[in-house]
Amino acid sequence: MSHIESPTKTIEKFIPSWRYTKPDRLREELISTFNETHRKPDEYKFRYKNGTLLDFQTDTEIKINTFSYLGQKDAELLNTLTSWVSENPSGTALWISPSYDSVYPCNKVTMYQIEETPLGEKTTFNVTVLFDTAKDHTLEVATKLNPVFAGIKDPEILRNKLFIVDGDFNLGNLLELIGTKTNNIPLPSHELIHHFVDLIHSGVSAKSIADEMQEKGLVGKFAVSCGGSSSVSSLESSSLTLNLTGLEDKYGSLSFTCPKCGRANTRPFGQLISNCQHCGGDVRC
Repeated sequence: MSHIESPTKTIEKFIPSWRYTKPDRLREELISTFNETHRKPDEYKFRYKNGTLLDFQTDTEIKINTFSYLGQKDAELLNTLTSWVSENPSGTALWISPSYDSVYPCNKVTMYQIEETPLGEKTTFNVTVLFDTAKDHTLEVATKLNPVFAGIKDPEILRNKLFIVDGDFNLGNLLELIGTKTNNIPLPSHELIHHFVDLIHSGVSAKSIADEMQEKGLVGKFAVSCGGSSSVSSLESSSLTLNLTGLEDKYGSLSFTCPKCGRANTRPFGQLISNCQHCGGDVRC
């Protein structure tokens, strides 16, 4: 049986990187923290530009560290999602992500809806819903969408699959699909979010901040979608699953593209690296 890390422990690991995150992005991270740990649907957006998906808040390209099995599968899904967005002016799709021992403590479904702005820019409105059921439940959900999954035994087959649904499919349909109800707990006040943004940037110890976040209701009782990982870099490697794009430290973004081979690198928090993790090329500025 896998160990599910307490939400405050996971948040405590994020706080050192959040100290270098810009206030607008950090506010979004704290709202996502509230939503995930209270099992409320978490809303965020991607921007589609020049053939890539970008974090809407920072215009940072969504990148996945492919060193691990999960990273490889998430990257495959990202490629499929990007192609679908590029080829369609509108539409709705679902990604079913099963739980995974010691990394993803719960199942989740993300709904992506393509939107076009008045200026012709294409974005996706995304909603992630976490649900604490057995991993096999994800296959039941998938079978409702496509009967071909009725005979499948291993939920891992779903990890890189994108399900296209009717354009009028909405959050209510999604909640009904997975068998859960809307959580009516109100969002934290702007004042409370601002308090923790300032507290995180002040340098107060991560543990005391995480404990206060739980005490004041910003952190709920449920595990974060990727708990149990031992480092910020390994948590960031699942940036498509958790709304945590744009993590930075005093040197800048933890993720960057090698100028020689073009592949994504993820460096440890607070450290620089001299060579590309793929081709070995010099990546020093």
